[in-house]
Amino acid sequence: MWFSKVSIIGESHADQLCANSTGHTFVFWHNQQFILPQLRQKRNIHALVSDSRDGDYMDWLAKRFGKSTIRGSSSRKGASALKRMLRLLKSGAELAIAVDGPRGPAFEVKPGAVQLAQSTGTPIIPLAYSASKVKRFKSWDNSFLPFLFGRLTIVYGEPIFLERSLSVDEGTAQIKAALDAANQQAEAHVNHQ
Repeated sequence: MWFSKVSIIGESHADQLCANSTGHTFVFWHNQQFILPQLRQKRNIHALVSDSRDGDYMDWLAKRFGKSTIRGSSSRKGASALKRMLRLLKSGAELAIAVDGPRGPAFEVKPGAVQLAQSTGTPIIPLAYSASKVKRFKSWDNSFLPFLFGRLTIVYGEPIFLERSLSVDEGTAQIKAALDAANQQAEAHVNHQ
């Protein structure tokens, strides 16, 4: 067992979408990218990972824990990654995207997730985690890794369906608000266990 206690809140949202064969995208902040090994452990998640040296490490880590990766970003191989994600969502797959990656600014939602959700009509699920003991890295996003044997809380927010009539700015604001709420819930829960 990696942690002394793991609490998972709201995963039933994703279970219901899977039962209906509805593709969906988990979105999270880049500083929480180390959640991938714990994310939906018995399911194959397709994670968007940058085509870079840092991305090579995340590619290895994701695959080590049974996840698939889609290599690409807005600056490299973005078009091919987008086509693959569109196909996967239409087939009912689960995707995972760090919405402020790969280079930031931190906690600023990029438009890709909004465009993906609007063009496929599939929902976005905000995802956050918090841990009682973490190692913080000196990086642009202040990434952190949970220490073993601490408490871990993972929060899956309610699915967000973005109307096609929404502007990109309105869509990114909606995602940011949902991510902020999920993060607050995760932090509050892990601190009161």
